[in-house]
Amino acid sequence: MSRLSLYSLVLLTGVGATVVACGSDDDSGLASGGSGGKSSAGSGGKSSAGAGEGGAGGATTLYERLGGHDGIKGAIGAIVTAELADDDIASFFAPNLKDPSHRPTATDIIDCFTALLGNAAGGPEVYPYKTPGNFTCRSMAEAHADLHIGSGTFDHFVTIAAGVLADAGVLPDDIAVVGGVLTGTKTAIVDRAAPATGPCTSPACDVNEAGAGGMAGAAGGAN
Repeated sequence: MSRLSLYSLVLLTGVGATVVACGSDDDSGLASGGSGGKSSAGSGGKSSAGAGEGGAGGATTLYERLGGHDGIKGAIGAIVTAELADDDIASFFAPNLKDPSHRPTATDIIDCFTALLGNAAGGPEVYPYKTPGNFTCRSMAEAHADLHIGSGTFDHFVTIAAGVLADAGVLPDDIAVVGGVLTGTKTAIVDRAAPATGPCTSPACDVNEAGAGGMAGAAGGAN
C-alpha cells in the first residue's frame, strides 16, 4: 500500500475531520488533552482562533469568538496541518492527498468541516453542505464507514485539535464546546472492531486503489 509519510503534506485547512476519528466514550480528553500544560492559552485576552480580540472585541457567541467563517476555516487548517504530521492519522487521508481525482478532494473536506463546525458554533452555515466543487458533504457514518478507524486514533485526533486551539488562544470553555462537536461524532465514526491505532490498513486508504478508480477509495474518503 502506498502511504503518506510523516510531514509529507500540510493540507486541509481550513478539517478534517474532521474531519474524523474514533474512540472511547470518554469525552474528557478534549478539554485538557493537548494543552501541553499551558495554564490558559486565552489569558492574554484572545478568545478566537486567529480572529484577534475575541471577548474584548464584543464577541458574544462561540461563532464570533472563533472569528466567524474565516476564523473557523483558518483554525481547521491549523488543526489539519498538525494532524497530518502524525503518520497514523495521515494514513487515513492518503487518497485525498495523493490522488487529485479522488472525491472528496482535500478542498471539499476543508469546506465540509468548516460548515459542520460553523453550524455547531451557531453560525449561518448549513450541514449537510454542497461545496463549491459540487461535492455534497456526507454524514459522519457514511464518510468513514470504509476506513475502520480505531478508538486510539480518534482520541489522538481530538487531543491534537485541542492543543492547536489552545495554542491559538481559544479559551478553555470554547475548546470544550468544539471538543463536544468532535466527540459527538465518535459513535458514528469509530469501528469498535478495528485496532485501536493505525496506520490505516483498509483498501479505502490505499492510494493505488483510489488512483485506479477503485470503489473503496471513492466511497471511503477521509471525511
